Amino acid sequence: MANDVYQIITDQILAKLESGTIPWRKPWSSVKASGGTRPRNLEGRCYSGSNWFLLGMLDYQNPVFGTYKMIQAAGGQVRKGEKGIPVVYWKMLDCKDEKEPTKVKKVPMLRYYMVFNVEQCDGLNLPEPEPMAPFDPIQDAEAIWNRYQNRPSLKHGGDRACYIPALDSIRLPEPGTFIDPASYYNTLFHEMGHSTGHESRLNRELSQVQEKYSREELIAELSAAFLSAQCGLDSTLDQSAAYIASWLGFLKSDPKAFVLAAGKAQKAADRILGITKAESAIEAA
Repeated sequence: MANDVYQIITDQILAKLESGTIPWRKPWSSVKASGGTRPRNLEGRCYSGSNWFLLGMLDYQNPVFGTYKMIQAAGGQVRKGEKGIPVVYWKMLDCKDEKEPTKVKKVPMLRYYMVFNVEQCDGLNLPEPEPMAPFDPIQDAEAIWNRYQNRPSLKHGGDRACYIPALDSIRLPEPGTFIDPASYYNTLFHEMGHSTGHESRLNRELSQVQEKYSREELIAELSAAFLSAQCGLDSTLDQSAAYIASWLGFLKSDPKAFVLAAGKAQKAADRILGITKAESAIEAA
């Protein structure tokens, strides 16, 4: 069951990549993540992790979704012939260790549910979305950096952007050398994503071994997309054929990679934003 879920989700991402689109860089152009276009369910709760990306890359104007039962309970009906979209729900369960019966181990439970966009339905009476408050993307981006508790040091200079775990330090070129401020902050957010893996924060293994390095790069990219969305920055990325091909190969070799990386990216973004688990958005409908 779990492997089927991973494959279903990965196939959707691969389809976008094979068409030449990097899906996690598309949906949130100049819109705050907390505003009216973040994917959410009929109760108003926002989706997170891989569900955020999967629902956000669709072309619906109204980003509200619900299960068949939820839509019926709201007085609506899914139109005949409309196809649902899978969203992931997963949590850790306590299970007895077969080798050591006195011990309890954590085992992931993964399921998926089908949801429908409200534009696929009739009979729903939805309230008008509240207008978004005015905001300055660059000020909001700087606020995200300032909000990051126990953050790494940040030094400017040279011609390289990187995070150095041994020094717990982010190195970026001078801000004025970037094409525009949005490019500077998108790059900063990527390196901030890496920095959450430090042992003093989320304690991920920051390895240079190719497979683990590719996985960590995906986590950093997705966490940067979350943070860019949070402050309304347009995400920028070199969508060269070689870059897209590298993601295709990695995701095809491991169907679990995207779902797991998206979950870790959500944790990384939440850590930077100071969001607790209780405050975090939903993983399923």
